[in-house]
Amino acid sequence: MVRSSGSLFALDNSIAAPETDELAWQGLPVVADEVFTGLYRLGQKTSCSLLHLHPDISVHAKLLTGGLIPLSATLASESIFKAFLADNKADALLHGHSYTAHAVGCAVANTSLKMLTELDAHGKWNVFKDEWFTDAPVNSTVTEVIAQVKSAIVGTLATGSNSNGDARSTPKVWSVWSRNFVRSLSHSSNVDNVWALGSVLSIALRDEQGSGYTSNAAKVVQKRLLNDRGEGWNIHSRVLGNVLYLMTSQTSTQRDVKDWEDRVVQALGVS
Repeated sequence: MVRSSGSLFALDNSIAAPETDELAWQGLPVVADEVFTGLYRLGQKTSCSLLHLHPDISVHAKLLTGGLIPLSATLASESIFKAFLADNKADALLHGHSYTAHAVGCAVANTSLKMLTELDAHGKWNVFKDEWFTDAPVNSTVTEVIAQVKSAIVGTLATGSNSNGDARSTPKVWSVWSRNFVRSLSHSSNVDNVWALGSVLSIALRDEQGSGYTSNAAKVVQKRLLNDRGEGWNIHSRVLGNVLYLMTSQTSTQRDVKDWEDRVVQALGVS
């Protein structure tokens, strides 16, 4: 484990003395990029929540304000923060985001965080969760993968050799995209695989010319979704090679998601 290698950043060749704080930084810092995955986008407050992992540094951006206004923030543990405390300017972390202290952005972020917390606390997403939790076999694949990743990353932590993680059970995963929709896509002849987690949907299309960033397979579907005006608006998506990415908002209704699912099925030509 990177955190158990205290000598990596020691000032001399000796092993760094262990911290009394079980979450303190030692060895190589663990950095979590939560810009895309944080703040309930994957169905949990943070992606690290799925692994019961406590990062030393985490980065947040768009979801802080729901994309309404630019704002980003880099968070650090107390031990990381103390590493840059010094009277000498050369020892300071001379880095900051352009909108770090933007007053309007901070006000919007406070409102956004409050709304997300209330949505979770008041069970606003239960209508989506219940559909996935009632059929364990359909949900088990992603759950098992997350459990395996967690075991690989924090396996030694959960045994007590280092307590930066814990042995709690892996949270149940869920998606706003319905089980039947995901199942039908996964059985489609032109789809290689599908991932649905929280508000994110990833569809990897089969490409006889070869998958990867050079593939244009997903571009065709992206164009169809853009040209389909539906109820007066179209669907924007992101493409990386043969993979098509779609995301709902955190306040999308089940009715809206169902409409988007129908249009995705039509664009893919899934029977």
